[in-house]
Amino acid sequence: MLPARRASERRPISDRVFFHDGDRIVDGWSLNISAGGLRAILEEQVELGQTFDISVGEAEERRPGQVVWIQDEPDGAIVGIQFLDVPANANNPASEEAPPASRSRISRPGPDEQD
Repeated sequence: MLPARRASERRPISDRVFFHDGDRIVDGWSLNISAGGLRAILEEQVELGQTFDISVGEAEERRPGQVVWIQDEPDGAIVGIQFLDVPANANNPASEEAPPASRSRISRPGPDEQD
């Protein structure tokens, strides 16, 4: 099976990112971004399937996004976010992914848990 092509190209970015959930704000650093989503490093834990209004850098604009994967790290997590304001169509492979319940959480042992 061939890997799905992305509808838009990812581009590296290193900027502050803010995940807004009511009164709670989870901040971190963006690693890359595309029209369909972003990858970020967070110090706080978030839940798979959780939704946020996300702002990047100094921008006041917020985009709705959902956590579609989590890679646990000793000092936080790397997360994959799918933007929810991208229209679902055949040119957007992210819109054809499996529902959140079938997505995964990737855990890596911490330094004290290594063999």
